[in-house]
Amino acid sequence: MLGVAIALGAVAVTLTKTSRARTHQVNTLARMKALGAAFSTYVNEKNGAMPYESGVGGDGWARAAKPENQEVWYNALPKLMDAPGVGEIGVDKPEAFYESSYPLQVPGAKYPPKPSRLEAPAFAIGMNSQLRKKNEGAAQMQGRFGQIQAPEKTVVFLERGLPKERPAVTGQAGFDGSPKADARAFVARHNQKGILVFADGHAEACAASGIFNKSGDIVTPQTRIVWTLKSESNPN
Repeated sequence: MLGVAIALGAVAVTLTKTSRARTHQVNTLARMKALGAAFSTYVNEKNGAMPYESGVGGDGWARAAKPENQEVWYNALPKLMDAPGVGEIGVDKPEAFYESSYPLQVPGAKYPPKPSRLEAPAFAIGMNSQLRKKNEGAAQMQGRFGQIQAPEKTVVFLERGLPKERPAVTGQAGFDGSPKADARAFVARHNQKGILVFADGHAEACAASGIFNKSGDIVTPQTRIVWTLKSESNPN
């Protein structure tokens, strides 16, 4: 009887974890759909310009608040979602970045503990860094939506890994919580799935098997999910 009770207890714990992960996935999908809508609004209002993926000089609270970083996605898009930008939060109340009411907070993400997480924002969402454009002086330029060949397939935001989270496949890197990320920073937080936002504004859950092949490389050719401006480019 004891063995049966232990087995039933284990099943109950598993079901509870699965149910919690499913709830987190639904909530995260809704948040990232809203982020996709804000991205579309931004692009329309800026005549095709996309927000920057990261800030000039870094992305800590102080740097995020600088005037030159107000067009970075984590400042510009929350304002279109009736919320303050990250730079504005960091001035007076950095803890608000991690509150469940903030649109960039991801349910189920393993954020750093206090007080270390108050030293800088730890992003559980990243903007796709492979859409980056630089000029001849290697300075970051504001990308143009029109350069994306397949908006309905091209990732602009992804759930990205934090330092204490488990990689989806062997060989992943970049779980540093920065606001920019490529496919190798993808994390499967919700029943082995993570949320992607595409350039046309829609969002969907995706398994790691849809992003990586058995060798741990990003899937090519890019037929269903695209990480680069042109689908024929190599994302690896």
